[in-house]
Amino acid sequence: MRTSAVQHILDILKKEIQTSYKIGDILPNERELAERFGVGRNTVREAVIFLEAYQLVEKTQRGARVRKPSFEPMFHMVEDTFDASSKTAQDVLSFRRIVEFGCLSAVVQHATEDDFIAMDQANDRMDAARTVREAAQADHDFHAALLHSANNEVFSQLYRVMSQTLIYYLEIGKSNTAYNDVSSAQHRAIVQALRARSVAEAQSALRAHFTHSENVRKAENQ
Repeated sequence: MRTSAVQHILDILKKEIQTSYKIGDILPNERELAERFGVGRNTVREAVIFLEAYQLVEKTQRGARVRKPSFEPMFHMVEDTFDASSKTAQDVLSFRRIVEFGCLSAVVQHATEDDFIAMDQANDRMDAARTVREAAQADHDFHAALLHSANNEVFSQLYRVMSQTLIYYLEIGKSNTAYNDVSSAQHRAIVQALRARSVAEAQSALRAHFTHSENVRKAENQ
């Protein structure tokens, strides 16, 4: 019964947060919620803990405050299912290909010079990286900057919450300087095409880059 009551309160509050509250609003306190639902304060407290776990609210001295929604808790529930297999690496690469090709038109339309500078700086860090991890982080930052410039919060959040998983697979081939030199040149070709506001040139440059990534993955698995 207690579990059912917690779930009932949780479902109602989740819906109300989505439809009736703005970011920054404070939920009623435990006593008020307990009176409203006819339950003990411990039951309400458990429901609010779940809201925190879903990152729908955050604790403050004034009470539970509605926060900006995030994909992060949902992704963390499934990220442990990722493994080091060649199949998963290919799946992640295919996911990136679909998302980044899908955003190119928006990038060409919305990207600013600051966005291009962020991409260039990430690429510079990749060139200067001394470890595989540093190179993978910089590579990720380049593609995250590209996604961010599409001015689409869903794209940005996806890459942000998946960052550690993406970096893990981006480490493939990063110990090979020749591979990195090719990737760096391709990154710069992508930025050049985006600066020219050419969707066709950007697609061609990005296609060449993902083909290179595919070839690196295959070479590393041989």
